[in-house]
Amino acid sequence: MSPPFRIDPARLRDVGPGGRLRRIPPPMGWLDARHRALLLWAAGAGLLVAGLAGLTVAAFALGWRRLAAGGAVAMLLATPLLAAGPMLDWWKHRR
Repeated sequence: MSPPFRIDPARLRDVGPGGRLRRIPPPMGWLDARHRALLLWAAGAGLLVAGLAGLTVAAFALGWRRLAAGGAVAMLLATPLLAAGPMLDWWKHRR
């Protein structure tokens, strides 16, 4: 059963403090610039850490222990980049 009338989102209002009417902002788009930046940071950091981990395992399997140790240290140093995307999202919502 369909509703008897259609709700117009442009006419929706919210009651604020003191009974003042406020306009409800439209919902944010999913793939706007902020979400694309978040996805780019997460994917880039994930690929970087995974690539360094693969390099470390391959170097260790080939017996290149110094390169494996350097790859492990580089992977550990790159791991905080995984938090950059969520931190950017948190900072945007905080402001």
